[in-house]
Amino acid sequence: MSENQSLLYRLEELLTQKKSKKFYAEKLGISEYEVNELLKELREKDNDDEVPIRNYTEERKVNVEKGTIESTIVSDFDPKDDIELAKLHKINLDKYIITNYWSKMLPSGKFTSSVFSKKKQAKDYSPEDFAKFLKNYKPSEITIKQINSSDHKEDVDLEISIADFHLAKKTLEGETIQDKKQQFMYVLLELLNKATASFNIKTVVFPISNDFFHTDNYQNQTTNGTPQDVLTGYDNEYEEGFDLLVTAISVLKAHADNVEVVLVQGNHDRTKSFYLAHALDVYFSNKLNITFQREHSTTKVVLLGNTFIGYHHGNCKIEDLPLLFATGKNSEAFGCSKYREVHTGDKHHYMAKEVKGVRIQQMPSLSGVDRWHLDNNYVHNIRAGIATAYHPVKGRIAEFESRI
Repeated sequence: MSENQSLLYRLEELLTQKKSKKFYAEKLGISEYEVNELLKELREKDNDDEVPIRNYTEERKVNVEKGTIESTIVSDFDPKDDIELAKLHKINLDKYIITNYWSKMLPSGKFTSSVFSKKKQAKDYSPEDFAKFLKNYKPSEITIKQINSSDHKEDVDLEISIADFHLAKKTLEGETIQDKKQQFMYVLLELLNKATASFNIKTVVFPISNDFFHTDNYQNQTTNGTPQDVLTGYDNEYEEGFDLLVTAISVLKAHADNVEVVLVQGNHDRTKSFYLAHALDVYFSNKLNITFQREHSTTKVVLLGNTFIGYHHGNCKIEDLPLLFATGKNSEAFGCSKYREVHTGDKHHYMAKEVKGVRIQQMPSLSGVDRWHLDNNYVHNIRAGIATAYHPVKGRIAEFESRI
């Protein structure tokens, strides 16, 4: 053993007495400066190696369920702090925290120490711990499956909803009947363009009414008799609306194999919308693959692949609608479908919620603000139409929106 190694060993033995540097220098026969140099060397050795343990006995209890370690060790030196205790007792301070410990000298001159440690909880980690974790963190490799970038488009069915149009409503924006018709066709065409850019459209479901007209009679009243501010009389509104929907349905048929028109009668135009659906059905009676659901009923049902869609205007407690469809005449179709949805309008703003696995979607409106809505603070709604794509197996896979 070299002289320096001998001095290190002797100094290490003397350190257990916890005396002054002058005492160590006298015992070793060297200067205090040389003692300082030896202490530096010992500290560097401690950082690189485990705490030297000689002639010790150990008792260790590990409770995996509670995440605790109890350890008692007899050694020939006295650990000076919790860091040295952790090394001596083999406690990983990255994962455990020492909650209690003690150390004392035995009559034999050796030292016994005991620690109690537990696994760290979230509250036990410090910012320094997190910084250390980030410094040494190596993310696990993730295999990314190559996406097929072929130009093939999936076949889907498409629902286009332009609800609560209120064609003759006199709005504060000062729009004319022709302005509104242009807005309707702009939204319809933009929704079609967005959908056909991504998918091959098989069937388009086109709900009509949902208060397509603003009034129901020549007194300019709703179905329940509420007077309305209007841009034109009941007769002109009907003719302009019929012309608009003839154009819209013709455009839809040019972009899809089939078109299904669904009458969803509203609270503003209950009778007028029925006459409209009847007239459209007669007009397109010689056109192949254009069908109508136009019977007088507040509810309608469409099946798109394994998706059930129930329609109601929404002038009710909409949370009750899933049960209405589940227990009504279409209950078998409701029960056999994998996905179930209910679509409403009425409130002029978008909302979606899920009730026991049935998604309820309240569609937005293109309609502007009239005097009554302003007086009752029903303002600032986003004016929009929505197109929803349904895969025959996967159900709803895309939603497109067009705003004005």
